[in-house]
Order: sequence, then structure tokens, then C-alpha cells
Amino acid sequence: MTSWPRKYKVRTGIGAPVYRQLIEKVAHDIRNGELKPGDRLPSERVLADRLGIARGTIGRAYAELKRAHVIDVVRGRGSVVSARQHVTDADRAGKASALVGDTLDRLLRLRFSPREIRDMVDLAVREHEERLAALAVAAVDCNPEALGIWERQLGLLSRVSVRKLLLDELVRDPDPAARLAGFDLVITTATHRAELAALAPDADRRIVAVGVSPSQETIVGLAALRPSQAVGVLCESAQFLRIVQARLRHLGLGGSATHLLLPADAIALERFLADRDVLVAPPGLRAALDRDTARSLQRFDERGGVVVAFDYRIEHGSLAHLEERIRALAGGSGGPA
Repeated sequence: MTSWPRKYKVRTGIGAPVYRQLIEKVAHDIRNGELKPGDRLPSERVLADRLGIARGTIGRAYAELKRAHVIDVVRGRGSVVSARQHVTDADRAGKASALVGDTLDRLLRLRFSPREIRDMVDLAVREHEERLAALAVAAVDCNPEALGIWERQLGLLSRVSVRKLLLDELVRDPDPAARLAGFDLVITTATHRAELAALAPDADRRIVAVGVSPSQETIVGLAALRPSQAVGVLCESAQFLRIVQARLRHLGLGGSATHLLLPADAIALERFLADRDVLVAPPGLRAALDRDTARSLQRFDERGGVVVAFDYRIEHGSLAHLEERIRALAGGSGGPA
């Protein structure tokens, strides 16, 4: 994308440093859809000439964006917007449309009417959904925030219902193997797989370890923050707080970060937000707050406060493997894929 950025000028001598302005511009354009995963950014030399600033400034901005996984350096292409957080192929809809069209042509050649084809497809979909609904799937992690994120993402896999289990609860359970015995599939992170298998050896073949990482929106949101901004973290558990703090430190933003653990009343939240510029919190925070605490957060918005949702995604390869396992179970194979 050699035309990027359009109608953009850096501001020198005022406000944020020039390299930070460039980071904010990239983050803004990704959020607005002007830059998409796979889009190529201008080279350091080209962008420096275009904006009339030092090449080293461009290099510093690109280095920080790469460190934050917002962009990748691809041999032969240069710097491109990262696509690693996206869990679906860009041409997925096109492939599906072609497959449906091919299947429809074959059924019509077999002299099935359009209505008969529609009835067959509806029946097949209903039967598949019923098999999915009958599956017992557990998600195990060390903190409730991550489990809430998992539940939302795994819920996208049609009608699969997910039972959330905290790892600490299983550790304290006198018979964790019995607790997991009724599940067709047990999903956890690669970090916790070995511990979970040790707790319930009989469930080992039913445990699927997946890779997780912050979502593209979270990475971009954090990368746009400035070191001068006062950051607060709002969360339910100390485990999730440590994950957020580690990411903030990685970006050089964790030095002044403070935190507040939920539940908190409106007065506590108001005081916490009083001298904060940025709030990092789990996704779905607003829906979980009562009316008074939600008003405190609204006042934070109104005075220009920034809320960054710290969201996670199951990585593309892990999600594909997980979908395969679920399809195999829903298809009645009864064993691991």
C-alpha cells in the first residue's frame, strides 16, 4: 500500500514525539479499516521522504509496531500489517460460495427440485446442530476473565455449549479426574496442559491445548498509548492482572500502571479513575457493571479517558485443529481426531 498515509502530516515541536504520532496513525487506520491485515506499508526511506522527517524516526516507529506485533517484516515485501490474530481466511466466504454453487449444480443434475434441495440442507443443518448441542465441552484456565473470553469465542462454533472451570478449583478438588470424566473435550492453554493431564490422566486424550494471544484490536489499542499516559488496570483476578502487566511492561507502559480488582463500588471506581488517562479492562466490562459504576465509567469517557479492552483470541492454527476435533465428535466418530 504505497499510497499510505493519505493527507497526513506530522506535528513537530508540539504534542507527542513524531515516532509516537506515526504509531498512533497506524493504529487509528487499522481500527478504521483503512489499513487491513496484509497491507504493505511504505519503506522507511519512502515514508521519510514523503513526510519530510528523519528516516531514523520512521525506523523507531516501525520497530515498536513490530515489537507489539502490529506489523510484520516479510521477506520481499517489507513491513506489512500483521494478520496473525485473524482466525478466518480472507477468502473464506468466496470458497464457501463456490462450494455451495458446485453442490447445488450436482444436485440439480440429479433432478432434485430447489425445494427438495432446501429441505435436505435444512435437515442436515438441524441434525448437525443437535449433535453439537449434545457435546459436553469444558474450558479450563487459571483466571475467570480468560474463561469468559473463551466462552464467547467458542460459542461461535455453532451451538457448542462450554462449561467454564478454573484450574485452581480442579487442583483443590479431591477427585479432578471424576470432575472431567463427563466431558467429550477439555480445552486449555498450552501453558496448563501438562498440569491438567497430571491431575486427570484418564482425560489426557480428550485434552486439547490451544495457543492464545491478545487480539489484533487489543494489540493496536495498546500500541497507540503513550508512555506519558497514566494507565489503570481493572480486572477480577490477580492472574489476569499479571498477564496485562506483562504486556504493558513489554510495551514500556507498565511503570506507572495501577490496578483495581473487581468487584468495586461506584465510589471506589470513581476515585481510581480520577487521575487515570487510560483504563485497561476485560472485554464486556460495561455490561457487567451495575448502573452506578457504569455511570462512573461514562464520566471517565466524557472527560476523554480511553478504555482498552484486553481481549484474547485462540490462534488460527489452534482454532482450526479445535474445529476439526469438534466436527469429528459431532460426526459420531467417538474418538480423537
